[in-house]
Amino acid sequence: MTEAIKVTSHVARDFLQNATYFNTVPKVVWEYVSNSVDNPRLNQIVNVEVEISKDIIVITDDGSGMTRDELSNFFQMHGPNIKRIKGEKVRGMYGTGKCAGFGIADRLRIETVKNHILNSVELSREDIEKSMTGGPFSVRDIMVDKTTTEEDGTRIIVSKLNIKSLDLQQTIAYVERHLGRKLHKHRVIINDHVCEYSVPNYMWQKIFQPSGDLPSIIGNVKLTINVSPIPLEKERGGIDVLSDGIWHDTTFGNDLDVEFARHVFGEVDVPILEERYTLEKIPPFDNTRNMSLNVSNSTVASLLGWINLCLQEVQKEYMTREKSKKKSEETIKLERHARDLENILNNDFRGLQMELEKIKRMSKIRDGNLTDIIPGEGTDMSRYKMGGPDHSKGRKGSKAGPGEIERPGPSLLPGDLPGSTGNLSEKKQRRSTFHVIYDHLGRESKRSNYDRENRTITINLDHPQISFSYREGLESKRFLDITYEIAFVEYAIALGYEQTYRDQFYTGSQALFDISDTINRVSRVISLFEKM
Repeated sequence: MTEAIKVTSHVARDFLQNATYFNTVPKVVWEYVSNSVDNPRLNQIVNVEVEISKDIIVITDDGSGMTRDELSNFFQMHGPNIKRIKGEKVRGMYGTGKCAGFGIADRLRIETVKNHILNSVELSREDIEKSMTGGPFSVRDIMVDKTTTEEDGTRIIVSKLNIKSLDLQQTIAYVERHLGRKLHKHRVIINDHVCEYSVPNYMWQKIFQPSGDLPSIIGNVKLTINVSPIPLEKERGGIDVLSDGIWHDTTFGNDLDVEFARHVFGEVDVPILEERYTLEKIPPFDNTRNMSLNVSNSTVASLLGWINLCLQEVQKEYMTREKSKKKSEETIKLERHARDLENILNNDFRGLQMELEKIKRMSKIRDGNLTDIIPGEGTDMSRYKMGGPDHSKGRKGSKAGPGEIERPGPSLLPGDLPGSTGNLSEKKQRRSTFHVIYDHLGRESKRSNYDRENRTITINLDHPQISFSYREGLESKRFLDITYEIAFVEYAIALGYEQTYRDQFYTGSQALFDISDTINRVSRVISLFEKM
């Protein structure tokens, strides 16, 4: 009798392929943090401490821990989630998260204690790649069922990192957003930073509910859309799609104004997605943990289409409000003050950039690596020459087109007029300089905000420190002194953020020195405005 053909899987390749979906530090850290908060001890919050350094990431919790058998189940690819089988609402679904560490590193160690019994195992990329047969491969035992005085909990050690950037700030923002969805009762610390999630401030809010036949498809859900007075970081904006409180995706809509999209946030909880994920031929989620819904699923397609229509309605109202705001006399006066502030900040910023360029060039000269020197007066003849024939005043023929022979000589010739931005897009121009906005952000909002993507400082006219002088008049010395001082402080801190993103090893002491030096430097310029 002919043996039946069976579906099989190459375990090692499957394991490493799933790991590629966890290709950033934020995704890896959240995967293990979420495992921790999904497994608390009875009626207790979970404390998770994350330590991220150049070569190693350690995630330690005081959750329920694992027995030897539970640890074995942990390493089963695509295995069932025991808590889900028991009817508990937890995030894990496809059993792929255990491989997360290998998305950014070459070694994973797990140390876990339950009922004072310690088990420790280790797995390396080298061990996985040696499993050429395609069958199961062993996890190396470090400690087996050893009695200990340690309390229950688990430690995940991801080492031999193979990534260029640790993304520390992004990791904190990523974890904080996820904690805010349902798991805000737990406590997570990342490199001494206590993770917290606060709902962004908003100017107004719209609530939508589906009508017609839509409730029979997506359920009787409620969509909340909030409009923030300031642009939000990507990690804090968009409409969150949850199911039974578990976050599955964030949508920013389609064909919306980019600036408007950065001002909206909200959520909709759709329990029907969880109810149907095992019943539908095309599931609403996939097993990659990329936190996105499957648009090929009919329920998801209907849901996202409805959310987009609601966002378009809110966008129309937003545009109308913004248009009326820009017409006011107050706005014109505030824009003039903002331009004056921008001139001070950008003159300082350009000076810093020129000084940095000088330092870089001197370093290259010392190292003997300078190959491109800024032209200036010298004693040697230039190796460049004027090229190309003089232009005549001829007219273009009807059949004129690009020639086959290139005009001789360099294409850039010296001129006697200052340069311009040419075709540089407005977006690129905005990113290359600092910008200031005065706006009403609400009494409970911070006194100022820095939008790193557009290098924009927004001063909150409703903040108690500013509102009193604001009522005195936009030209009052008190109002100008306070708002200028705020802008200078925000600018100094912004420079520190800029340096942190460029250099992940930029220390706190360096930042404090640079912030103090910047405030002292730019605040001296304020004396020029005392004569106004």
